[in-house]
Amino acid sequence: MNRKITLLLGVLAIVSSSFAQISFDVKHESTWSSATEFDYNLTSYLTNNSTNEADTAFEWFITGVDMPAEWDVTVCSGLLCIPNPTQSYDFNIPTGEKEVFKLGFSFFETVGDGSAMVIARSKLNGNAIDTLTLEIRAGTASIEKTSDKQTFTAYPNPAKDNITVSFANGGAQQVVIYDILGSVKKKELVTSGSTINVSDLPKGVYIMKIEGDNSYSKMIHKQ
Repeated sequence: MNRKITLLLGVLAIVSSSFAQISFDVKHESTWSSATEFDYNLTSYLTNNSTNEADTAFEWFITGVDMPAEWDVTVCSGLLCIPNPTQSYDFNIPTGEKEVFKLGFSFFETVGDGSAMVIARSKLNGNAIDTLTLEIRAGTASIEKTSDKQTFTAYPNPAKDNITVSFANGGAQQVVIYDILGSVKKKELVTSGSTINVSDLPKGVYIMKIEGDNSYSKMIHKQ
């Protein structure tokens, strides 16, 4: 895993322990996950503990990203999800309230290790800072074990207007498309070889599954 991120985490832990005006309830996770699943993401809630009612404006950015070139890393703050973020992003939390964050990797069935850190800080008080870190290993054993579960294919990916879906056993299936927060965006009865119109979906990352089948899913990029 990334040694730089471990060192940075240690330094920031000292800072955040002295200034607990904002705090993630889950700060770090190291885990193993199946590379044939959609992805793995860590959910944490950032609480604004400031006693200053004017201290509600914050920003987050990602650092220490180390992953295979085929992977994507996505950060969600509330309902806003940013794949492969490259800048800082502003958000607001009223005093005493909290905001949900998700930090996740999408594997594209590629074996490897990944690590990334999200840093959140107050725009009023730069010392009010906390971090969310995810380190993950996607291994070959999982790919070999689950490859037979690929019950459907979907292409093109990335997609702009339409996605063609083909089922291993033909026929028709109920296909569900979720956003990264798990909300259903589309649900359609699809015949093998036909298309789903996704032109109305905002750009971003989505999960496609066959309804009732939790053994296999596809990660879809909407351009």
